[in-house]
Amino acid sequence: MSFIAIDMDGTLLNGENEISEENRMAIHYAMERGFEVVISTGRAYFDVQTICKKAGISPYIIGTNGATIHLKDGKLLSSIPISKESVESILKWLDERDFYYEVFTDKAIYTLKKRRKHFYHEIQHLKSADLDKEQKKTAAEAESQFDQFGYVLVEDYPDILKQEEEVFNIVACSFDQKKLAEAWNRFDMIGELGVVSSADHNIEITNKSASKGNALEKLAFLMNVSLEKSMAIGDSNNDLSMFRKVGYSVAMGNAKDDIKAVCTTTTLKNDDDGVAHAIYQFIENYALQK
Repeated sequence: MSFIAIDMDGTLLNGENEISEENRMAIHYAMERGFEVVISTGRAYFDVQTICKKAGISPYIIGTNGATIHLKDGKLLSSIPISKESVESILKWLDERDFYYEVFTDKAIYTLKKRRKHFYHEIQHLKSADLDKEQKKTAAEAESQFDQFGYVLVEDYPDILKQEEEVFNIVACSFDQKKLAEAWNRFDMIGELGVVSSADHNIEITNKSASKGNALEKLAFLMNVSLEKSMAIGDSNNDLSMFRKVGYSVAMGNAKDDIKAVCTTTTLKNDDDGVAHAIYQFIENYALQK
């Protein structure tokens, strides 16, 4: 038995933030032939579950960049939260520097009402400007972030701390690359924390023990699955850890060159059903190897 691990944003989801019919059919095709499909994403479990239910699929779900693992029946297998002390310190630092940020728990995505409104206006201003191809992509990725399910808007960050829920992922956003780099360096030097990015406008902060790769390895061990015979498909920096764990890694056609450079092969873009193309090619090669 082997896994097919699939990222969501920029990978399984198209520009409309949906799973295309072609991708949905390819996933069912793989499942019917004994492959275990794993959705591996920075999104929260409840958000992923809603999208998968709409598409009629029931995969394993690695959520919040590896901080949570849910089985196909929805049972929580593993969770690795950020300590409460670190959460408070992170939010205070981000708040003082006027970052837009989102805080992921097992129940909601918390964000500040005023910061969300401001960031939305930033996106609209950017979209109305004369942009190059990469800037247009960044603006579209930032806007698609608002399509997630489960947002709870609060007035200030202490309102988030009052919830007393475990925090698995904190996403900080800015179109100022210097500002993002400062945040990356700040949190990457803290031993407990791990920092990755899923798009040019963000960094994502988790417990250092949480990563897509570590979660996939844990799930494979528990399910007695060979990672050497498994495939991972993705497009961003936060997919690198799972690329390193599998025998067959696939970069999306819309991924940057540095992501493509570390993968076994490259597939079509997310708007061209690249996931389906990769799945059919993988299953064909898998059958030939047998």
